[in-house]
Amino acid sequence: MTLQQIKYVIGVASCGSFNKASEKLYISQPSLTSSVHDLEDELGFAIFKRTSRGTTVTERGVDFLNEAKELYQRYEGIVKKYSVHEKKTFSVSALYYAFARKAFIQIVKDYSGTDYDFSFGEKKASDVIDDVAEGKSDIGILYLSETNREAISKHLESHSLQFHHLTECNAFVYLHKNHPLAKKQSLSLDELTPYRFVTFDTDDVKSFFSDDVIEKHALDKAITVADRSTELDLLEKLNGYTFLSGVFGEDQNDPTESFVLIPLKNPDGKISHSFELGYITKIGTHMDNICLIYIDAIRRFLNIAGFTC
Repeated sequence: MTLQQIKYVIGVASCGSFNKASEKLYISQPSLTSSVHDLEDELGFAIFKRTSRGTTVTERGVDFLNEAKELYQRYEGIVKKYSVHEKKTFSVSALYYAFARKAFIQIVKDYSGTDYDFSFGEKKASDVIDDVAEGKSDIGILYLSETNREAISKHLESHSLQFHHLTECNAFVYLHKNHPLAKKQSLSLDELTPYRFVTFDTDDVKSFFSDDVIEKHALDKAITVADRSTELDLLEKLNGYTFLSGVFGEDQNDPTESFVLIPLKNPDGKISHSFELGYITKIGTHMDNICLIYIDAIRRFLNIAGFTC
């Protein structure tokens, strides 16, 4: 067993497929597959289960990965601590929030003359948590809701992560300005039923709604996209819709000014979808100055959007 093999296994588990992992790890897929197979042969059990739907981790693989991640994190910590030519890095993983992206761009501009490597990724909540836990990101941006709070809090605790409150926000329906429902003051799920739901990740829908509501309104049968531009195109061309927290912070030149946010009603008719927006860090980790400046930039963008933090 080598550290390289452990890195490959962690990469495949994180990406959910050998193909995506090979691109991320800059290795050919046959070489990656062969290396993982060799490790599985050495261990005597399968780490991954390959199906037509993708790659999942086996029960024994989960236990192995938990220990392997801890080992690899210790290795990376030693390399970072004792490397003679240590290079400064700043990395953020976030849900699909414009304010997080804009604050990051501001940081890159402000630190463009410094010796920093920058990284920003927009991902689903579980990947945001994993990135911070594994040391791939310094900060993660996500939210807690009544539906997901317990599960995410347990996930954070098991990874020794801490959630820091930024502000409260509400659920909105996101539509193109020419959508038939774009002039409504508020919207119910029943009114949205005739239209196509678009999302980055169907699992994130569970953060907004219960399983009963998801099944009743077929929200698990969404059009799933991988990037922002495709989502916006589908919302415009197919009269689609998606859900957002209402936290934006866009400027007037942003192309998304062609879209509108409309408050979402609860199934009982009340508008009370409430979420707690925040950021996550490792417990006990000292935040570098650049991290603090980034959080301050986020607060400024939220205030521009009309939110008090």
